[in-house]
Amino acid sequence: MKTSAEKKGSNMGVGKSFIGAGLALFALCQGGVQAQTGSNLAPSSIDSMIQAAWKKEGVTPVAPADDARFLRRLYLDVLGTIPPAQVVSDFLADKSPDRRARAIDSVLDSPKYADNWTNYWYRVLMAGRVENPRFVDRGAFQNWLYQEFDNNAHWNKFAYDLITASGQNSAGGGSAKRMSVAKNTAMTDPDSGNKINGAVNWVLKYQGKPEDLSGNASKIFLGVQIQCAQCHDHKTEKWKQEDFKKFTACFVNTRPKPLVADKAMKDYRVELMDVPRPYVRKGKKKPDSTATYANSVPSALDGTDFSDSGNRRQALASWMTAPENPWFAETLVNRMWSHFLGRGFIEPIDDIRPSNPVVMPELLKKLSDDFVAHDYDVKRLIKTICSTQVYQLSSAGKAKTDEDNTLWAKFRLKAMGPEETLDSLITATSLQPVLEKQFGANVEQMKARVNQQFSFLFDVDEEFEQKEFEGTIPQALMLLNGALTNKSTTPIPGTTLAEVMAMPGEDASKIEALYLRTFSRKATAAETKNWTEFVNAPRDVFVETNAPQNPMQRRQQAQALKPGGKAKKMSGGPDVFNALNQRGRSLGATPKLQAYEDMFWALLNSSEFTFNH
Repeated sequence: MKTSAEKKGSNMGVGKSFIGAGLALFALCQGGVQAQTGSNLAPSSIDSMIQAAWKKEGVTPVAPADDARFLRRLYLDVLGTIPPAQVVSDFLADKSPDRRARAIDSVLDSPKYADNWTNYWYRVLMAGRVENPRFVDRGAFQNWLYQEFDNNAHWNKFAYDLITASGQNSAGGGSAKRMSVAKNTAMTDPDSGNKINGAVNWVLKYQGKPEDLSGNASKIFLGVQIQCAQCHDHKTEKWKQEDFKKFTACFVNTRPKPLVADKAMKDYRVELMDVPRPYVRKGKKKPDSTATYANSVPSALDGTDFSDSGNRRQALASWMTAPENPWFAETLVNRMWSHFLGRGFIEPIDDIRPSNPVVMPELLKKLSDDFVAHDYDVKRLIKTICSTQVYQLSSAGKAKTDEDNTLWAKFRLKAMGPEETLDSLITATSLQPVLEKQFGANVEQMKARVNQQFSFLFDVDEEFEQKEFEGTIPQALMLLNGALTNKSTTPIPGTTLAEVMAMPGEDASKIEALYLRTFSRKATAAETKNWTEFVNAPRDVFVETNAPQNPMQRRQQAQALKPGGKAKKMSGGPDVFNALNQRGRSLGATPKLQAYEDMFWALLNSSEFTFNH
């Protein structure tokens, strides 16, 4: 059967003038196209198509996920964190038939939406080597991303503005080293008064390497890995070296102009602009790495010639984001489907080519056409996917599925990523107010440092399907022994454990409260019984100083105690969270309190907490 990639390859080979009309080019340069009519793909239609595929292939899906697991999954996928306990309780008490639909609307309207997708696209766009780090202001770029997602910028405008970005990169003064997101409406240079365009920092990431910029622009926004043709032709692939040269020629006229003559290189403010000739870096007599591409005819992948265009990047971006270009919409739809369902229609998600098969090409096309018809509205696309029954299937239970779950007959277990892990730990432990009180204005920088540690150990590659947990011993030890987990499982005033221990009622209600905060569900009768016995069992009391020790270390220390249960002091090493010391602890150490600490610690280190299911 001919795949959609094969069909689109033949179609785009003859469409060399689909961007030609001046009126269409003007409309696209304004950042959008008029929404088309006649398309309104309902989630039920998507489910019907997938159900037909299941029947044809003899596949039996698992049962739907219960409300608790659905809500937790939705929060992690859309907002990058688990839901607050009160939200869970209210949702579980709600018996109205539209409760899931209202939950989807709620997360899409949440302020955390922009935070999560800023993190997601920062990882995608800033991954890999930065050619000239001193020119790249990461904070300004994050700020730009945040504003785009906070305003729900439609995808064609987002891509066009990023690819064609020009203007000032930074406020200077070492701001390129900042990592926190500035959430003001616009950044302005205090010296010149010029508005900073954070988007230019993505282009500046590849400064001096137009071949890397073109390869990543094609891969991320078109799903075409044209960089594979950079060095030589592949006999079995459509794209040739000449195609790569012509596509890269669209980026060779872009240059950074220093705004401040600073011989000490302490100020890295530049203005990114396009010039009418190949950019030659200072001190070079002729184009260096751009020479090969400067002599090629600037062209799109379908052969559209941009030689007469006043601005090559703008012409290319208009071609890329045109509604007639099927690659552009399909690439984002495929990426989003993979994010929410665990596997895209095409895998890897950035490898659309005739030799790479497409699962259910008809459904991919319908979703893409609907995305275009509604003006590339990303939030609407997310709502459509999350509203399907296939997204709301359980991750557990027996079913007759294909070995690789290609047709999404059950939800794929996914390990949390770095930001998800940190944010979920802070949510579960109610640690955010404590951190703000302890660290003040530096709380975001502190969290960024922890995120760097988490990113190193917990890095989850979202571009490829992860069929099983690929966790490592260092990852496990960071959770088991990390000061974040250990500090936050002590009853510091204002944190979860302090609030739970102050609750009236029996152990059962306290155990349920901890389950709602960690697993976003109520404890079963068996779990309640087991934990009630655990927290009431006899045990020794340990007096802790500095960093509280985890139960594993407590058991080791208990072996050294003499009969009679005499207390032993312990201390911990340096950590970013060591500032959260025992001075904030108001509850005295008791066997039952430390049993609850151990229980909370065990819940946070369980696979049920660290996986999105």
